[in-house]
Amino acid sequence: MKWRLLAILMLLAAPVLAQHEFFMPREQFERFKNRVGPKGEGSCVQASISMCGAHHGLPPAELLLVDSPYGPAELDGSWPERVERYAASRGMPIWNVEGAQTIEWIEWALDRGCYAAITYGDRHMICAVGRRGNDFYICDNNYPSEIRRVSREVFLREHRHHGGGWCVILKTAGPPPWTMARLPGRQP
Repeated sequence: MKWRLLAILMLLAAPVLAQHEFFMPREQFERFKNRVGPKGEGSCVQASISMCGAHHGLPPAELLLVDSPYGPAELDGSWPERVERYAASRGMPIWNVEGAQTIEWIEWALDRGCYAAITYGDRHMICAVGRRGNDFYICDNNYPSEIRRVSREVFLREHRHHGGGWCVILKTAGPPPWTMARLPGRQP
């Protein structure tokens, strides 16, 4: 009975989008600013995955941009195979998804209250942090203290800018249930 009441209260409160739904205070996002690595390339992939790691309480992912007990800082450009390698070496459980099915994975993650690192625009990766109806909420690691709302149309166009898209989702239980906008759905 208590769970049912909690579920009803969560659904009633769902139309009001509040910062607490994004779990971390906006100031914390600043830690995940995109940085230029030794090769002169941005580290947007690692910055986005780091945001996901902080949200999920997964230090091997959260600390990608700095030297840590989990490994050296991972800087410069990335691609799916590189992410697979450093995720395996750090013990980071991930789904590394490419192609047309990425939007279903992203929506599944967001519906569970999880973040997803996603390709967005021309050669860039950002963090999808929430969804409400046809609106998606994103955090660009070039401006990490800003959470922007974009329409589904814009989201799809920018995510699939160069084809099907790419996303990285952490295989974790997710954040505490009180941060979820909706009750969990099933895995795609």
